[in-house]
Amino acid sequence: MTGKEVYYHFLETKEREDESNRHHNLDFRLYEFEVVEKNDRSPQLLYLFPWEIIKEITPQDLELQFGIELNAMQVREHLLTHWNFEDKQRILRGEQVPLLMLDMDTQTEYPLFFKKWSDRERYMIHGYALLEFVANRNLTVGMTIGMYWHNKSRILRLSILDN
Repeated sequence: MTGKEVYYHFLETKEREDESNRHHNLDFRLYEFEVVEKNDRSPQLLYLFPWEIIKEITPQDLELQFGIELNAMQVREHLLTHWNFEDKQRILRGEQVPLLMLDMDTQTEYPLFFKKWSDRERYMIHGYALLEFVANRNLTVGMTIGMYWHNKSRILRLSILDN
């Protein structure tokens, strides 16, 4: 429901008050009013888009010997900044670190591994459970997924954004 409210300004502006004082004029007239439209409907919530890493699935992402490949910038800005020093050092040395991934659409957790490619500035999420995720969600080339690191639960959250 909308409506209009009238607000009256009974106090003078500083300039008018100073001018009245100079002339010793004590005039307490109504100087101004304004009409404001009032809206009683609650505002719509902002759509929050938490997906900091957007990834389009490639044929290499679906191959058994690989995994979901992420570029170095995405990993540094959105994952490594949240991880402890020891895990960062292990990853930079090329070791794999256990990682829990939560599919936000099905609320299914997948125990995976995260590692850095030894010969490139690329990172990879891999593990047997990734095959289960691909099969359960019918993941195909060209689909877009979104990911973000949930700091409180220490879990990588993921959702399929489009088919």
